[in-house]
Amino acid sequence: MTVGYHVTVSRQGDEWRAVCPALRHHGASVGGETREEALTHIENAILMILTEMERNGVSPPADELVPGGVVLTFTVAGEAE
Repeated sequence: MTVGYHVTVSRQGDEWRAVCPALRHHGASVGGETREEALTHIENAILMILTEMERNGVSPPADELVPGGVVLTFTVAGEAE
């Protein structure tokens, strides 16, 4: 199954912050020294969250649309639809 999640990336002081609103309460809020680093960190965080959800038999939550957000796509194992 392929899922996509919107993330926001913004500069906050001396660092960049990337947040996935749909997975924020699972820990999908990270920082980096550059925009690209923050995107890499959020991608890794989302992948870890989705892997853990799969391991626990939990379905991933629906995406939350974010105007101007970046969409990241992930392939996770699961039952065929």
